[in-house]
Amino acid sequence: MAASFWETGGTYLAVLTPLVAVPLTVITFYLRSLQETQVNWRADFVRRIDGVEGGVADVRKLMVDFERDYATKEEWLRECMHARGRLEHLSQSVARLEALRGDSDERREHLGSIH
Repeated sequence: MAASFWETGGTYLAVLTPLVAVPLTVITFYLRSLQETQVNWRADFVRRIDGVEGGVADVRKLMVDFERDYATKEEWLRECMHARGRLEHLSQSVARLEALRGDSDERREHLGSIH
């Protein structure tokens, strides 16, 4: 009886081994290819993210350069108002000088007519 068990067990083992080994081998290769695909996808994804981060750094640098080269609207308005105030002050000074000059011309004419 024990001999027939070993013979039957050996037969079952001989039949079941290829039935189990072949699918396990296929599953192993499939899982390995999935792993390689994921590793490649991750490496490509990391490369793309690095490219995007480099692009963002370039854009930030351009923004800083742009802000340094161009005045903001508030700065431009403040400078225009300051220039306008200086122009009004200059216009008032010129008007005073013309008035003083006109007064001095009238005095000269008046003094010239007296003499």
